[in-house]
Amino acid sequence: MRLIITEEEKNDIISKYNGNTDERLLNYLKRHFPIHRREIDFGDRPFVHRVIMIDDRGRNLDDNKKYLVSKIYNEIEDEFPNLDINIARRTIKYYIDVNRFE
Repeated sequence: MRLIITEEEKNDIISKYNGNTDERLLNYLKRHFPIHRREIDFGDRPFVHRVIMIDDRGRNLDDNKKYLVSKIYNEIEDEFPNLDINIARRTIKYYIDVNRFE
């Protein structure tokens, strides 16, 4: 189910991540966990289906965010051993939210 929120609410959600994310990890996520978008016309309004690729499998981006963060973190924890777990998880959440609200 897709949430319908205002532009102001989107900006509030995205702004809570300012200063708490890692740029190197964000670039890594963009390269290794691509987001695929598919637009489907349902008469009066289009439906946008977003899928993130994790473990060579497509996962619905609108699914449980906690599950997606855990799956991605388990994949990247060996690549970034010196990165604080809180910063890593917050960066993953930021990446999901930015792509979810496009």
